[in-house]
Amino acid sequence: MLTLFLIRHGETSWNADGRFQGHRNTPLSEHGLAQAHQLAQALAPVRFDALYTSDLARAALTADAIATIQGLTPVHDLRLREAFFGEWEGLTLPEVTERWPEVIAAWREDSLRTRPPGGETLEQVQQRVAALVDEVIAQYTAGTVAMVGHGGSVRAVIATALGADLSIFRRLRLDNCSISLVTVRDGHMALTRMNDICHLNQETPRATWDEAGDQWRAATATGRP
Repeated sequence: MLTLFLIRHGETSWNADGRFQGHRNTPLSEHGLAQAHQLAQALAPVRFDALYTSDLARAALTADAIATIQGLTPVHDLRLREAFFGEWEGLTLPEVTERWPEVIAAWREDSLRTRPPGGETLEQVQQRVAALVDEVIAQYTAGTVAMVGHGGSVRAVIATALGADLSIFRRLRLDNCSISLVTVRDGHMALTRMNDICHLNQETPRATWDEAGDQWRAATATGRP
């Protein structure tokens, strides 16, 4: 059996501000670095066969904290990146709503296939992430592999594991430095743990923004969360 540890990166200042990050190379904040250290310590008893990470700084720095304890060299893969939000990156949801009211309205109606100006759809995110997961499953028929990604890319793996429609993105909460587990046996995937943040010193998730600044649910919900 193969076990996939799916990890969302630590917090950034843009997470705290509720800004669309996408492919912007924002680093971890001091709080995010502390989260990554706590995460790495919690995972110390686990022996990983491989460690994959998005190449974006916030994920790569989170992976580096794990790699230092594990004695592994992270494999950087662009397919684990967050969704590309195009012209919305760096902006808050109210700013985007003011500048692109018609696009936001369409995105609220159909966030699966509507893309931000110059950005990706959820279907495109899932396709690239699924391609990487298929490669990992083919290479590691048994063992334990960690994958450090983002709210969008980790959700894509979970949706694939559940065989669910991508509308499930709106219903999945993933906090910074959370751990989710997917097992693969005889080609069948199962979600066995999700959004575990018990290792973060009883940290309380942010109440003002769903999953500490992630916009997938916020932008498609009725009213601001």
